[in-house]
Amino acid sequence: MSHIKQQTIAGQFTLEGVGIHSGDASRLTVKPASEGGIRFKRMDIDGNPEFPADLDFVQETDRGTNLGAGEVRIMTVEHIMGSLMASEVDHALIELSGNEIPILDGSFQPFCNAITAVGLRKLSSNAEVLHISRNLDIECDSGATYRVSPGINLQISAQIDFAHSAIGRQSGVFKINPNTFGSKIAAARTFGFESDVEYLRARGLARGASLENVIVLGDTGVINGQLRFKDEFLRHKVGDLLGDLALIGKRIRANISCEKPGHEGNIKMARFLRDRVKSND
Repeated sequence: MSHIKQQTIAGQFTLEGVGIHSGDASRLTVKPASEGGIRFKRMDIDGNPEFPADLDFVQETDRGTNLGAGEVRIMTVEHIMGSLMASEVDHALIELSGNEIPILDGSFQPFCNAITAVGLRKLSSNAEVLHISRNLDIECDSGATYRVSPGINLQISAQIDFAHSAIGRQSGVFKINPNTFGSKIAAARTFGFESDVEYLRARGLARGASLENVIVLGDTGVINGQLRFKDEFLRHKVGDLLGDLALIGKRIRANISCEKPGHEGNIKMARFLRDRVKSND
């Protein structure tokens, strides 16, 4: 049984920017809530439709995790969701004007900084915690593999492998809590390849991507400045994984080992966990 109390943020904050894929301006305001988990509300649509940040609302996982209900869509939720989960925020209302979460500098840091600035408020109910009691293995058509095993905290071991000389094979082990996420993962930015830009934009993606919000890789290396970590690519993938896991809607106690993680595999693994493991409240 968990005796950890649920939390929300102690005040509201607002962030503005462009969506990395839509290229459209967007504005989000995150407000405290005492129940309902994390919820999204579209302020720019008549009736202000609202729905939960939940696996059942995932519509797409191509270059980001997109949620939707009917015709209402919210793109690229993984950075705000990963930041809220790492900060141990159980309930919050995210009001969004626009169809995509702003990319800001491409990392989780602006969201984490905003959460830290307003602080957290404990609630009366115990946190819902998903505990793993046996090993679970998930394989994906994309080549991604995941193993989830029992753990007293959340720890992610990840490995990526890209043919590009600036990335190559990177691996690491990360304990996930507010302090370690803030110092070791939050600043890691999303990345992309210069050679993919025309292809992506022809598909309606990466229209808001720029040298200010994406690590851009040319033929020989990074073309827009220095990396924040030697393995920044790996660390960003770990943050994305956490953002996708957050759609389970519970705190997680497990050791997760993954190879070649991506949004499609992350969501498949998260659904696998949700459907096979009971939470201990």
